Amino acid sequence: MYQKARHLIPSLVTLGALLIHAPVAQTDELLLRDGSKITGTVVKRTNGTLEFDTAFAGTIKVKWSEVAELTTDEPMEFMLSDDSLVEVTHVTNNVDDMIVEDDSNAGQPAQTLGQDVIASINPEPWQKGKGHKFTGVVNFAFERQRGNTDKDETDWDTNMTLRGKNDRFNLFGEYEKDRTDNETTAENWKLDGTYDYFYLPKWFTGGFIRLEHDKFADLDLRTSVGPTIGYQWFESKAMNLRTASGISYVDENFDEADDDSYAALPWNIDFDMLVLDDFVTFYHKQTGFWNLEDTSDVILDTWTGLRFPLVLGLVASTELKYSYDNGAPDGVDKTDTTYSLKLGYSW
Repeated sequence: MYQKARHLIPSLVTLGALLIHAPVAQTDELLLRDGSKITGTVVKRTNGTLEFDTAFAGTIKVKWSEVAELTTDEPMEFMLSDDSLVEVTHVTNNVDDMIVEDDSNAGQPAQTLGQDVIASINPEPWQKGKGHKFTGVVNFAFERQRGNTDKDETDWDTNMTLRGKNDRFNLFGEYEKDRTDNETTAENWKLDGTYDYFYLPKWFTGGFIRLEHDKFADLDLRTSVGPTIGYQWFESKAMNLRTASGISYVDENFDEADDDSYAALPWNIDFDMLVLDDFVTFYHKQTGFWNLEDTSDVILDTWTGLRFPLVLGLVASTELKYSYDNGAPDGVDKTDTTYSLKLGYSW
């Protein structure tokens, strides 16, 4: 018995030491105005919505106006409208202002901040000027039919964004090639690159270049390039809206028709938002050029659709694409409408 006890004591001491040094799960406390109290972990707050991770329901979203108090074990980072950071462990949220305190810093007095002063809580690294955030989606569609008619269709498109605190790079591209009985029936592609520099929180300036080819519209290559100025109306996971315009130089090379070049007024609209309880993404993208030397000549492309999440980043989309070119060569349709079902990957 004595021998067993003697061997058991060191084991108990070791176990006690492990328990003492084991990490303790962070438990933050959220008090709502209706008196409800929820424990979990603060994730972040953007655009008036607090994301709070719970053990019973995963990450929930709460309107900031419904929050009465917020207390955390570890300091939160409050990013203010002037880009400064304040560490906070306790918030008393009033209607017009909030009282913030850092209980981990005994010498730090409480501060009263206006509601409009808080830009975000726990901002991402890129929002603090540390690197860039890379997001995007790539879609593919392939059809191979053999029988009375041999048919092959290959389509892909991508939209990728590299976002920094003060700038943004965006690349959009699409490709389509169809063959029926070994004869090409469609061959076209577009590639569009833009750069935006934010000189104010929502205003940006930059430039773009766009390349386009459509064999069956007699278009060998259309090159468009120029400076832009734009406004970021919304930017969040829930909703994004970007509009931009400027001036551009357009150079068109045709296979049969006469080549042309002109100054144009370009415009761009990029919009997406979460719908159906934040499950489905509705999106609309529009690009256009208005020929300033022949005001009847307008080029318009729109992509409108719904994107559904699947598993492991896979997404399915249903999309309507509409194209209009009032200056198309004789014998080429001015409008083109395409309905698509796509499978892709989003990150």
